[in-house]
Amino acid sequence: MSQPLFKPSPSALPEQPSGPALRFARLSRIIGQPLQSDLEVARYVANGADTGLIEQLTGQGLTRKELEFVIPARTLSHRIKKHEKLSRDESERGVRIASLLALAQQVLGEEATGWLRQPLRRFDNASPLEMAQTEQGARLVENLLIQIDEGYVA
Repeated sequence: MSQPLFKPSPSALPEQPSGPALRFARLSRIIGQPLQSDLEVARYVANGADTGLIEQLTGQGLTRKELEFVIPARTLSHRIKKHEKLSRDESERGVRIASLLALAQQVLGEEATGWLRQPLRRFDNASPLEMAQTEQGARLVENLLIQIDEGYVA
C-alpha cells in the first residue's frame, strides 16, 4: 500500500523574495541594514551610513584598497575614532558599490566579486569596480549585468 505524496499548498510554503524584493533583501544583507524600497535607500544615504558599511563590504570579499575611493583609510579611522557616520557622498559611494555587488551576486552568484575585478574590453579594459567610481560608470556596469541576466551578453 503506497502512501500519498505530500503536496503542500503554495500558501504553506515560505515566501521567497523575487524581483525588487530580492534586490532589497541582498542589499540589506550586504549593508547590514534592513531596506525595502528605493526611498529607504535614499534616506539611508541622506542620513549618513554607519562606518560599519565599509566593514560589511570587506566582509563580502572587497579589499580596503578597492574601497579607498569610497572613503580614504585615514578619514575612516578618524570617523571610527570619533563615532561619526560617513558623509552623504561617502555613503552614496558605499551604497553604490553595495548595490552593484548585490546585483552581481544575483546574476553571477559566487563569481560576482571576481567579475567586478575583471578588466573588460567593453570598458576600455577598466574593471566594473573601477567604472563604479562614478555614478555614470556604475550605471554602465548595472546595464551590463542586466543584459547578462537577460541573456543578451554571454
